[in-house]
Amino acid sequence: MPENQERRTDPLFEFIVVGSLILGAIFAFGPGKSEATPLPEEKPNPVVVKKSYVEPTGKVQVIASGLRAPWEVVFLPDGQALVDERDSGSILLVSKDLKVTKVGFTNTAPPCEKFCEGGTLGMAIAADRADEKLSLFVFQTTSKDNRILKYDLNTDDAGSWSLAAKRVLIQGIERSGKSTTHNGGRLAIGPDDKLWVSLGDSGMRGVTSQNWKRLAGSILRMNLDGTVPDDNPKKNSFVWAKGLRDTQGMAWDNFGNMWTTEFGQDTWDELNLMEKGKNYGWPIAEGFFKFVETPLEPGNPGSNDQGTADNPAPKPTIPSMPSNVEMLNDSRFTPPVLAWHPSEAACSGITFVRGSLISACLRGGKLWVIPVIGDKQLGEPKEFFKGRFGRLRKATVAPDGSMWIITSNKDGRGGWSSGGENPQDDRIIRVPLKTVYY
Repeated sequence: MPENQERRTDPLFEFIVVGSLILGAIFAFGPGKSEATPLPEEKPNPVVVKKSYVEPTGKVQVIASGLRAPWEVVFLPDGQALVDERDSGSILLVSKDLKVTKVGFTNTAPPCEKFCEGGTLGMAIAADRADEKLSLFVFQTTSKDNRILKYDLNTDDAGSWSLAAKRVLIQGIERSGKSTTHNGGRLAIGPDDKLWVSLGDSGMRGVTSQNWKRLAGSILRMNLDGTVPDDNPKKNSFVWAKGLRDTQGMAWDNFGNMWTTEFGQDTWDELNLMEKGKNYGWPIAEGFFKFVETPLEPGNPGSNDQGTADNPAPKPTIPSMPSNVEMLNDSRFTPPVLAWHPSEAACSGITFVRGSLISACLRGGKLWVIPVIGDKQLGEPKEFFKGRFGRLRKATVAPDGSMWIITSNKDGRGGWSSGGENPQDDRIIRVPLKTVYY
């Protein structure tokens, strides 16, 4: 176009161009005071999670029989299980096809002659070796003390397991004499990957249970190499909590709370919420009450009577319950969460599975199933199998979601159980579980 020629424009074309520029600026720099209403976001429907717990149901199955006072069962990564016998010291393997073979033993003879509560007790496993190889921890009573053993737990390509490199992880835990009563004896690997140990007062009452310098009468917490954790209540001490008579059960719920079962004297057995540095009162307290000694009449087969050769553990006739008169209100001591009379309890092992604390009871001859309905909140306990299998030592969750129950009718006190003894005793019994919603 020549420089002196007049430029001609189209008004409609200019209107379109200017309008487009204005709209572009609005979208580029945002609207003015009058903002456009954004489209509502599509939100998914909220997922309603029903609260639930589990309880035993369905047909039971005998996994193993002919055992002698089994005390603990732990499951291996390949689905096989280890079970120990208190008196023989044998560590047995239960294969997937339910064959029982011996893996090893901790001692050749029980450390007491009659009315025995000692021997080979709790077990726990942890993958604390190089390449995630396993260690086996075992609680054992000896003629001098109670102690914790540690083994290398090895396997081969054929799936066989063996014990090696036995060593004493801790020794010198006080014991109570030839009858070895009130040992506690449960071991567990906690959520913190520490080894936890439940102990009794070793028959010494306040001498041990109220003395923080003594190990007995306590819950212990330790590193897997046997050293003291830096965050324990007292420096250089394994002791986590005190004031215990005989604790044989430990379990952690899904809130991280630790629950323990406690054998009382003659009036109350307890379920405790176990917390750091707390004192649970024995022998000042039994249950929620001030402890009062039970007077036994001469000839009455009570806790100090060894029985006879034909009847080494006669059923005691307990007189009136004395520790149910004066409530104990003392801020130094932590009361239990639940308490039962021994005839309904004497609970040993406890486990947590899918919303339920499940405790196996000896003298009570039953399982107590206690729903965990919130943080430090429990529902109403329900009883199962009362008298059906006799004395029950422990209930453990199997890899398939069922529960294995250990009977304890060959522990020298079978006559105390309302279920009595079975020709197949002692047994491991598999029980399916069902979910209950609430």
